[in-house]
Amino acid sequence: MTQDSASPAPTPPPAPAVPPAAPDTVPPAAHGTDPASAAAPPSRRSALLRAGLIGGVLVVVFGVILPQYIDYADVIAAFQGLTPGQILVITAMGAIAWIVGGLVFSALIPGLAPVRGTMSWLILAGIGASVPFGPWNMGVLWVVVRGWGIGNAAATSGVALYGIVNELSRLFLPLLSVAVLAAAGDLAQAKNAGAAWTIAIVSSIAFVVVTAVIIGVVRSERIADWLGRTGQRITDWAFRRIGREPSANVAGSIHRFRDQLGLVIHRRGLAALTLAIVAQLAWSAVLVVALRFCGVPDSALSLAQIFGVYGLVMVITIIPLSPGGAGVPELLFISAFSAIAGPEYQVAITAGVFLYRIYFWFLPVPLAWLLLKAARRGRPMLPTTAELSDYARGDSAQVATVAA
Repeated sequence: MTQDSASPAPTPPPAPAVPPAAPDTVPPAAHGTDPASAAAPPSRRSALLRAGLIGGVLVVVFGVILPQYIDYADVIAAFQGLTPGQILVITAMGAIAWIVGGLVFSALIPGLAPVRGTMSWLILAGIGASVPFGPWNMGVLWVVVRGWGIGNAAATSGVALYGIVNELSRLFLPLLSVAVLAAAGDLAQAKNAGAAWTIAIVSSIAFVVVTAVIIGVVRSERIADWLGRTGQRITDWAFRRIGREPSANVAGSIHRFRDQLGLVIHRRGLAALTLAIVAQLAWSAVLVVALRFCGVPDSALSLAQIFGVYGLVMVITIIPLSPGGAGVPELLFISAFSAIAGPEYQVAITAGVFLYRIYFWFLPVPLAWLLLKAARRGRPMLPTTAELSDYARGDSAQVATVAA
């Protein structure tokens, strides 16, 4: 589930303003690692290779591993047992989860309406699932947002910060999951409770440390200076240990992060993080309802147990274990739930996990390409190099025109 950003309008440091339509004096492409730079599409060979890797993982997981434990005819029968009312309810819940996820973009990008925020979430999720590896999906989304009339600084900082906020929300989940399990009295009976505590503690420490560092850098230039000096010393030492000349400018990167994103984080960071956590809760609710509709009762898997597994899987899959997030989450969910509920519920669990993944992973793929085609009506579906350059320099050109 992951970003530098464009330079903000020229205002006195240390906190340059980033209004919705503020011009940038430095094109984002000049930095080389921002969404603008990432928007250049991969070569045909690279795209085919990446798509082929997704297909390979799906074949291994769904064609080799899972058939050893379940009969797909039974899973299909579970799907056929869904009533029209149940399908309507789970579809509505999936749509609500898409909308809440899109509100994170609306919180981070001034002027982005909730409808376009939802479109942004679907495009980012669908393109990332169908053409994995690298930040290309973020770059494509950046071009779409720029095409909606959002300024360089606002679009670049919002798309870049979404990745940070999303990962922080996932790091928060395991501690909340363990707390819910403990409150429900299910933690003592849980298998591998020690491993669950370990993951929860590690992710919670990471959440607190990363959040504290970001807040410190944004609020205090002194802290930013200290972190820059300390990070530079550590990086230089590491480079020398492996026999290479130090080249990374850690201090400069920290100050660029502060100057370019500090005001957005200060004004909108808490709201965006809160919405991201709510979006995770919305998806966990979709998973709960999917399992119940497919025949997994509360006596086999309690609400707390489902949420506990959900939180652990979300933090484990922060590291991309498979291209496009294909296959591995399904294996983790099915194996964990089956270990708790027992083999007699394995078919129902598999059907429930598949139903949840239809809304989280599968449907965003075709919807992303349809929305991308609609958003870029009259232009190539994927951004061209010339268009990318125009968008990256657009606000700068406006500044030059005004100055003249």
